[in-house]
Amino acid sequence: MIPKILVVGLGGIGSNLLELIIPALERCTLKAEVSIMDDDIVEVSNIGHQRFTIEDIGTSKALALSKRFGYCNNVEIIPIEEKLSDKSQLSGFDIVIVAVDRMTPRRIVHESTAAWLDLRCQGDGYIVLDYLTEKHKLQSIPSSENPTSCQIEGAIEFQNIEFGFAICATIGAQWVLQKVRMIYGYKTKTPNFRVGSISDGELIISEGV
Repeated sequence: MIPKILVVGLGGIGSNLLELIIPALERCTLKAEVSIMDDDIVEVSNIGHQRFTIEDIGTSKALALSKRFGYCNNVEIIPIEEKLSDKSQLSGFDIVIVAVDRMTPRRIVHESTAAWLDLRCQGDGYIVLDYLTEKHKLQSIPSSENPTSCQIEGAIEFQNIEFGFAICATIGAQWVLQKVRMIYGYKTKTPNFRVGSISDGELIISEGV
């Protein structure tokens, strides 16, 4: 069975995740079908922390990234130029990664029967959740209905890029690669629940929270 993977959100986390996991799957000759979902187009404000170039500005994020990986023989990239708004959009996927800045798509993914991974960041902080995360930890994570950028407001104006998104993407790529290897019968494990920041290190949520 060829694993069917969906990546929801192609911003700082999602685009960098793809830059890591697609070449890794290709190099390891692990066949996979990777659908990439986002209804946004590339804007000037995306350059610098998202994996797009000046030439991509005005292009659909999903199309821009699908063309970049057109060289692959083992990984098929399928662009989906829409936002996640209904659980029916997750039908048929074995692995779902959500890397968006809104709670509604996250909740939809959490209700999925697929093996899911939820990646979040703000500034130099990061949160990694998956379908194996204990419920009390999942419920203890603060959430907001308002979209939140991975760059703290005003950061770029002060000539600063914060790299919490890069940690999320790296942990996420490791998680996805090991999950695919599991599907192919390898005995391995995925990274577990994590909360932390580049400056302060990993943060521990106690069992009593």
